[in-house]
Amino acid sequence: MTITLYHFPAACSRVTMNALEEIGLAYQDIAVNMRTSEQKSLDYLSINPKGKVPALDVDGRIMTENAAILWFLHTRYPDAALLPADDDPRVAHQGLIDLVWCSGTIHPMVRQIRMPAKWTTDDPAGVKVDGMEKLAQECSAIADRIGEDWWYGSRWSIIDTYIYWAYSTAAKGGFALDRYPTLLAHAERVRARPAFLRALAREQAALDGMGVADLML
Repeated sequence: MTITLYHFPAACSRVTMNALEEIGLAYQDIAVNMRTSEQKSLDYLSINPKGKVPALDVDGRIMTENAAILWFLHTRYPDAALLPADDDPRVAHQGLIDLVWCSGTIHPMVRQIRMPAKWTTDDPAGVKVDGMEKLAQECSAIADRIGEDWWYGSRWSIIDTYIYWAYSTAAKGGFALDRYPTLLAHAERVRARPAFLRALAREQAALDGMGVADLML
């Protein structure tokens, strides 16, 4: 099997890259420079017509959308325990429910905070405020659920990496993450995972190739 991940450092493709590292798969990563709008180039649109990352090429077949890619990897490599497994499909599919929640609910709030102008042709300030308020409610609930553990209790899952990406990315847009000490501690646990560090090294190498020195966690 040949696998290629099209990504951009610190974008949501980081979650898929972390999943590949957790599984231990051999793969090639190709950075799509979103700072120069490479995702809109004809070359990249021929790979992913949606013009965004991640895109995962598995033996010549392109897969898109974080939630779908992560569910595929979980079902294909269950021993990696990206998500909980259970003989009861209603329980097993809770992982899919949570992936869709991350991508369909949390992720748009982050985009409201980081790129509010893309949501309106008017003053984007209100869009950002709305995203901040909504994410604050979600982060309070997430912090209460996680406590000193992970999303599913004592065991890490890829949901932890996804929500980490969300709140840490929102913080770069001014979201007051310091109001949630539980999430700050959760972030430290996520960043300490060997798979995360390997993905971070790949992302930094990609930035070095673009001539960009900084990589924001």
